[in-house]
Amino acid sequence: MNRIAQGLTLVLLGAAALTSTVPTDLYLNWVKAGFGPFLIAAGVVMVVLGVLVIASELRGERHDAEEADEGPEHAEHHEGHGHDHARAPRVAWLLLLPVIAVFVVAPPALGAYTVESTGASSGPPPRTERSTSSSPFGDGLEEAGPNEVTRLAIREFVLRAWIDEERELAGRRVELVGFAVPEEEGGDGWYLARLQMSCCAADAVVNKVLITDRPAPETDTWWRVRGTWVEPEGDLYDVSRHEFSIDEMEEVTDPPDPYE
Repeated sequence: MNRIAQGLTLVLLGAAALTSTVPTDLYLNWVKAGFGPFLIAAGVVMVVLGVLVIASELRGERHDAEEADEGPEHAEHHEGHGHDHARAPRVAWLLLLPVIAVFVVAPPALGAYTVESTGASSGPPPRTERSTSSSPFGDGLEEAGPNEVTRLAIREFVLRAWIDEERELAGRRVELVGFAVPEEEGGDGWYLARLQMSCCAADAVVNKVLITDRPAPETDTWWRVRGTWVEPEGDLYDVSRHEFSIDEMEEVTDPPDPYE
């Protein structure tokens, strides 16, 4: 890889970062929204550096050609002051893989396959944290009227279903939005799921609720459901699957940010 190719690679990498952030929100398939400004800045820097590398190399080649036209005596006079035509190792071509991924493949957001292959969902917080925490959930459930439908993220629903000793969810109508995931073989229902990430898709964890009172929709389709928590018996901390009973459901044709 010569220096012009190196510069072009930088330009393409920067263009990939900018294309996935400025005109579209494609980057949300892989990282949190807060990383958008950093991706834009990195893309601009790479494009500028790439252009500077290419321009410098072209000027150097033009200078070398002028020296060659002036004859060997002039070339000897400038010996040691020629342009550096250093080459990068061949492995540097692997830098083009992210460009191919964005412009050709455009990997989609994680979905049902990730939930199925992961198997287990996110776990409850430690018992010590649950017993000492006195902070409110901040999801608006307490403030809502008794007949009001409260919109909750699936992670908020799951957290309450695990650690709310007062069982405020019982009998309260809530609204959840997520994508459909088939239950394990032999199961009698399906899951409404979302993925939660701290940084990027690589650290995503699964939040899901089990639904058994409606036929399973097509995998990876998005749904808005309204209904109630199926209150389990015994200690909430020991519950492995959080069940949800649906009153209403409608398909979401324009899915939101795939991650919570």
